[in-house]
Amino acid sequence: MIARTLLFTLLLAACKGKAPDPQRDDVPTKGDIHIVADKDLERIIEAQLLVFQSIYADAKVHVRYLAEADLREAMQNDSVRVVFTATLPGADEAAFFRTRNLYPDNVPILTEAIAVIKAPGAASDSVSVEDLRRALTGASTTRVLFEDARGGVVRSVIDSLLGGRADALKNVSAVNSLDSLLANLAKSPNAIGLISFARISDLDDPVCKDLRARMTLCRVSANSPATLPNQSNLADGQYPLRRKLYAVLKEGKTGLGTGFVSFVAGHKGQRIILKSGLAPQTIPGRDVELVTN
Repeated sequence: MIARTLLFTLLLAACKGKAPDPQRDDVPTKGDIHIVADKDLERIIEAQLLVFQSIYADAKVHVRYLAEADLREAMQNDSVRVVFTATLPGADEAAFFRTRNLYPDNVPILTEAIAVIKAPGAASDSVSVEDLRRALTGASTTRVLFEDARGGVVRSVIDSLLGGRADALKNVSAVNSLDSLLANLAKSPNAIGLISFARISDLDDPVCKDLRARMTLCRVSANSPATLPNQSNLADGQYPLRRKLYAVLKEGKTGLGTGFVSFVAGHKGQRIILKSGLAPQTIPGRDVELVTN
């Protein structure tokens, strides 16, 4: 009798096995993962997470928001499954991934912009790309302010306007927050600020509306009439200071990282981006039902 009871207990334990580990045994709609994102995208990513996790209650996605200069290091962290960034992996990152037998997918998500701003009530609300280049290199007396010296806006400006030459920056300053940048502009009517448009794009968001009231958003011209950054001008390419944002998916399986990126790049996620005032990678369709009597 004792032997039969012992045998039953051993069989029961074998059937149960080990409990699933949510950080290792995750699937596209369930698990526990870590991702990182450009801090300029915090408002967008939080909106995506709110909807995603309300649909998939067993999905736990933990996000760290970093300046772009820190994202390259985070990209090589084995525990990070997804990186939302405007900077795609370079040669060093690609070599590192090969040592891990990883071949990341770079999934385009949206197009945003570098916004040019001045103090409220500025005498002029229009600048040219050449004006910006002259200001950045010290060829004019206009002072340029950035929100963060390590942020993606600085890198994008260096690449797109200065041919990648960081040493060409002369007449610029970096502050430690958007509030600080706006306060500095209010004291310096001739200065301009360069920020991520994603910070102020959603006109239905009270925070964005309040920020807009504290600045003059400038029209920018290149070889065409000066235009404001808005959803339409980002989508059709008329606004000259645009940048594409990607999800770098680096998990070696179809897990929760894949599920979240698929959501952001899919119908629901692209609608959230559309509502935010940025340009989604794909325009969600609308179903219209015609009823005749």
